[in-house]
Amino acid sequence: MTTEFIVGLTYADRLNLASQARHDALKTRFDSELAALTSLMGPMSDGPEWPAGAAWLAARHGGNACIISDGLSDPWVERDKPETGLGVEVFIETPDAGIASTAPLPKLADTWLFPLIAEVSHTLAGYARLCEKLLAGELLSLEFNIDHIKDGRGRVGALLSKPRQDSIGLSMPGGTVSLIAATLLTADELKFLRGKGLAGRLELADKLYAAGVGHLSLLHRPSVV
Repeated sequence: MTTEFIVGLTYADRLNLASQARHDALKTRFDSELAALTSLMGPMSDGPEWPAGAAWLAARHGGNACIISDGLSDPWVERDKPETGLGVEVFIETPDAGIASTAPLPKLADTWLFPLIAEVSHTLAGYARLCEKLLAGELLSLEFNIDHIKDGRGRVGALLSKPRQDSIGLSMPGGTVSLIAATLLTADELKFLRGKGLAGRLELADKLYAAGVGHLSLLHRPSVV
């Protein structure tokens, strides 16, 4: 829906306003400087359509490494489409990045975090209905083949949810954007979810928080089921 503030603005102005507001909100949320990461996923002509283009940011949250999508909530060029794009941004947070905490933020692009969050981001960009479910408060689970993560077979699962401690979202010029966490799952947790639907995902999320995992992605932890 067209909002008052965009009247008379060029698309470049609208995009710049959204980007600046998102970056300011993310700096506050993660209490961190941000670094832009170059896409390693190949030409976007071969991938899903993002509102203005695929991009990611690196940050640190305390001792944890984070990679965050940066553009799922960009405004669409068409003024009759949502000014907050798909309405979400997705992130992964972990103490297990595998690089020194003093390493420059752009080095996070070389860790396992990047291919996982890029897969999740592209999936959300390609299937707007999934974003609508997340905006409605649903939890989702996704499964991927990523060769160099986990046990060598590359089968990776993630639970997508709003972090319970800060589910308010990001304040943007066009409205509020939901910040969605992608939590790495174990093979047993993936197996547990099959056939259980939303009830199973809610039960698993409860178990993750009860175990002190919460929304964090931990490479070496016991299954909670």
